[in-house]
Amino acid sequence: MPFAIVAELPLGTYRGAGQDGRPEPMPSVVRLHSALLCAAGFGPRAVPRDGTLAVSEADEAALSWLEHNPPDRVRIPALEINAGRAVAYRDDGTIKKTKTTATIKKLPKNPDANTAANGHFAWIWQEAPPPPVRAAIEQLCPDVAYLGTSESPVRLATAAGDGIEPTHDRDVGAGLFGTGLTVIERPLPGRTAELADAHYAATGKPPSAARDRFGSDEKSLSPVPPRQAVEAALYRALQRPSPDVPWPQVIVVPLDQEIDEKDRLAWAVAAHRALIKLIGYGAPPLVTGAYPAGVHRPANRLALHLLDPGMPVEGGACQAKASLAMLVPHDAEPSDFDVLQRAVEGLTSLRGPGGRVCQVIKPGARVLDGSRFWRAPEPGRVRLWRTVPAAVPDTRGAWGQGWTFAHAALLSLGFVWKDWLPGVAGRGDDYYQALAVAASERGAAVVHLKAVRTAEVRRYAHKVNEHAVVRPYTAYLRLGDLAGPGTMQAIGQSRHLGGGLLVPFDIADGTPADSVRLPVSASPLPGRAEDGGGS
Repeated sequence: MPFAIVAELPLGTYRGAGQDGRPEPMPSVVRLHSALLCAAGFGPRAVPRDGTLAVSEADEAALSWLEHNPPDRVRIPALEINAGRAVAYRDDGTIKKTKTTATIKKLPKNPDANTAANGHFAWIWQEAPPPPVRAAIEQLCPDVAYLGTSESPVRLATAAGDGIEPTHDRDVGAGLFGTGLTVIERPLPGRTAELADAHYAATGKPPSAARDRFGSDEKSLSPVPPRQAVEAALYRALQRPSPDVPWPQVIVVPLDQEIDEKDRLAWAVAAHRALIKLIGYGAPPLVTGAYPAGVHRPANRLALHLLDPGMPVEGGACQAKASLAMLVPHDAEPSDFDVLQRAVEGLTSLRGPGGRVCQVIKPGARVLDGSRFWRAPEPGRVRLWRTVPAAVPDTRGAWGQGWTFAHAALLSLGFVWKDWLPGVAGRGDDYYQALAVAASERGAAVVHLKAVRTAEVRRYAHKVNEHAVVRPYTAYLRLGDLAGPGTMQAIGQSRHLGGGLLVPFDIADGTPADSVRLPVSASPLPGRAEDGGGS
């Protein structure tokens, strides 16, 4: 009979931090194990041993069972992650010496860094543990006061697993970069002994009188818990991602530095070069974009874009100072994806404009569903999309036909979605117009548009034909039924290298179209933006 441990958060929030100090999105099995160990070693079930409290044999057997049996399924409620923008300072308890006096050091803390959870977490096993183990776990659960920090109170209890609806199954054979996977750390055999030894090393032997004296400039001696007996387990979402979008898989790689919007194309180019260098000779056209003569060119290939933590990514998955998003097209060959996966695993840093180096935060790469990448709009609001940064028309346009930037934006949508727009015929200008019309008939429309007048075209296009005119523009678009509210996509000539990313921008239902304006932060600089214009 299935068995489950259920965690209810009375405050509706979870707060915990990983080894790198970043907020954890949710409590892991390692957290659960540590909380039960704390209850076993310091709660009412602890037993005296050698002049101190210790874990009873029954509880040791229960913790050992957890180490040998990772959950088969888990329930993860809808989450909203707040990385924390406010900073509060608290006394550290250590002395800081200045020229005139000695003060208590203060350390920064993010009081608003937590995860809001819409429901309870559950860890589910298909087979229940032996009766003594189950009895021990049932009695330990009420003694657990919190998961993560003391600001995350919890009510922990056991339940019949068949009465809980799971959201993810454990996938033993999955690779790290599979779609729809969630990484959840689990304890390995020996984790209980590892933590017990670390606790004894920190508290078992009192320091000597010399070591225990206060100093003139002290440092915190709090040890970092060991993690040798910890492993990442992969859980696959039961609701399979939809492949019916141009880029169904998005690999998100966190970076350690902020990246200005004006530099995103340059950093995307830097990431592109780094991937090709890591792959070496024989890099697939999926990555290089160079296809042999006579080979069919797909509508889309690997696209690289930079994200910031303010973007409405589902589940708050991009909370680093910046993130590199790698959009994998729906028709990518599995062998090409494997090559890309190995390159991502070897990616440690990027060298961007001006020789600036940005480090990749490891571990941290995740694969997200490209059809549900963005958070859904709130009730009463309508989803629009804005180009971040500016987009560049794919063609010079159909001359003599009143061709404008609005037509160019619809045509760019048509190029991205042409595999889903059957029946578009013609060549040259006729084909362009038919493709733009096909996108329009699916409900796509330009709500507001500005042409960017600038000499700094390198900020919007990496390489263009020597006879081409680069005319970047920023726009608000409505996509109708062409794309869902969570679809990850980019448009324009530079959509594969940092340009024309479509980021959600929601407005109140009923807002007049002529009142929609680009926010100040989205105004492309340097240069001058103006309404309309032909391309």
